[in-house]
Amino acid sequence: MTANPTRTPLGIEDARILALESGPIRGHTLKVLVLRAADSELSVAELRAQMADRLQGQRHWTERLVPAPEAPSRLAWQEDPEFDIGRQVGVWPTQGPVDDVALAGCVAEIMMAPLDRGGPLWRVDVIPRLADGGAALVWKVHHCLADGLTIMRAGPRLVWTEQGGPPPVPRQRRPPAPGAPAQLTAGARLARVFGYRGLMIREFRRVWGLSPLAGEVGPDRVTAFAQCRLDELHALGKAVGPEVTVNDVLLSIVTGALRRWLEDRGGAATRALKVQVPVSMHAEDGLGDTAGNRDSFLLFRLPVGERDPVARVRAVARATGRRKNRHDARAIYALRESLSHAPPRVRHHLQHVVQGSHEYSLSISNVPGPRGPIQVLDRHVEALYSFAELAPHHGLRIAAVSLEGSLFIGFLADRHLFPDLDGLAAGVPVEVGELRTRLRVA
Repeated sequence: MTANPTRTPLGIEDARILALESGPIRGHTLKVLVLRAADSELSVAELRAQMADRLQGQRHWTERLVPAPEAPSRLAWQEDPEFDIGRQVGVWPTQGPVDDVALAGCVAEIMMAPLDRGGPLWRVDVIPRLADGGAALVWKVHHCLADGLTIMRAGPRLVWTEQGGPPPVPRQRRPPAPGAPAQLTAGARLARVFGYRGLMIREFRRVWGLSPLAGEVGPDRVTAFAQCRLDELHALGKAVGPEVTVNDVLLSIVTGALRRWLEDRGGAATRALKVQVPVSMHAEDGLGDTAGNRDSFLLFRLPVGERDPVARVRAVARATGRRKNRHDARAIYALRESLSHAPPRVRHHLQHVVQGSHEYSLSISNVPGPRGPIQVLDRHVEALYSFAELAPHHGLRIAAVSLEGSLFIGFLADRHLFPDLDGLAAGVPVEVGELRTRLRVA
């Protein structure tokens, strides 16, 4: 170990995400890998050995957060001199084989188990025996270390193996190009923020009344699972119109499931539910960094008041199409970059406006998964689910990821606000069936 190990300052966006963690909000994201049944349990020792070998040369994944030398109030990444793969990969304690209900409970508990801030901000928990003879891996990563796309890029280099070839060679991180934002004075930066007045008025207007999905988020979580066939979602979308995407169909199906859930609870399904849809701002070549955050989002109202499933798809497609044509995700990303240079009081106030439960009701993300089959220690991965942490006063979060022709959807909620989360997840296949019947798609 060198006398003065290198410290890489925590990025502005990563620091912002870390600052959102408070009380029961952990800031974690999970990837749950369900492995095919085998005669023997998954070897944790072999998994540790494989990951220890792969971690060589992977930036940030063997580093911990320490005070930055030039500004002790800020944080930086530094190689962990006491890094031990045994602390990062272990067995989650269970009482015998785990069925689907118990697996959902394990995932919820793992989400809330705190990561050790004295070491790297990730962990893999192995559930060695499922009821059907399979196994499960729960890969937990703090969101300040990586967003959804960077985790997917890191997966084949650290956790799983993509069948048909070695992991892609990582590209070296490019230093940010010098430009106007780094040279702006504080006054000019603030002026740039208010230059987005039109965007703020159009997209950050509060919905009337508090979202029916909002509430005080406590320390207990509940999870649920759903699954769709990608080819079916694609066919349903094209049956509605050539401009309709798979993600449009996913959002409309979730909207229908939310409508059912609200009506079953005796609530009105007519109040606007504004959705936040994360959009990656990473390069699309698949060879970029495997750590760090570059996320933006789109905002629009879900048509929960619409009973016709086809009309819901059309409404969602129109809403996403307009925002894509206006390049809203890029504008919001630039706005947030400008806010990072604004005075703290202005930054705090606008952050509160953007993230408040009066501003949006829930977040629904969809990240492209591996392009082909994957395996862990020669065990085929049959399912891959994603779960993302809740935001303050937002009781529900939905995340989807694709694998081998299927879209796997993870539902995470506050247990006391959503004790019947399984009922919401069960609405997904029902809505797919209704849309298929309505469109007469085989």
